[in-house]
Amino acid sequence: MLLKTQGIIIKKANLGEADRLLTIYTEDFGKILVKAKSVRKNQAKLKGHLELFLHNHLMIAPGRGLDIITGAETIEGFSYLHQDLSSLAASYYLSELIDKLISDSEKDINIWPLLLNSLQEFNRPNQPIKTIINNFENRLLEFLGYGCEQKDPVCFIESFLKEELNSKYFLQRVNHLVK
Repeated sequence: MLLKTQGIIIKKANLGEADRLLTIYTEDFGKILVKAKSVRKNQAKLKGHLELFLHNHLMIAPGRGLDIITGAETIEGFSYLHQDLSSLAASYYLSELIDKLISDSEKDINIWPLLLNSLQEFNRPNQPIKTIINNFENRLLEFLGYGCEQKDPVCFIESFLKEELNSKYFLQRVNHLVK
């Protein structure tokens, strides 16, 4: 049975010679891990649609171990976000939060619009990146049941995870250099 949904690619990793593992936050299924077969080949028809921070219509077929992407069509490419270093760093940070804090296949009707709206805000020039991030952190923690407002969401998240967030340092360095 073919599954259809909308999703945003939040993480990718190479697999074998031509395949790629994609972590996607979807509207209908939450966070999923899928395989994109032969997507790293030059002639792959899905290659341009399966990049980070693209909002896509996706078709997914069940596989033996991992489900497989069989079709993708970009809805929103977020071109400004991909060109602005500060917005791109912030997008990596939000993706890391989603990846580390959300269990696989845990749909949440609040998190999908939170992620999509945040990326749409990053895609507009001259947006207050720090405000968008702070709003995202606090609302994500609220939706996950950790309370409404944390004084220092990053410290709370890192203490909860018992590890540091990798993209936090990149985000801090970029924002320091850009401003």
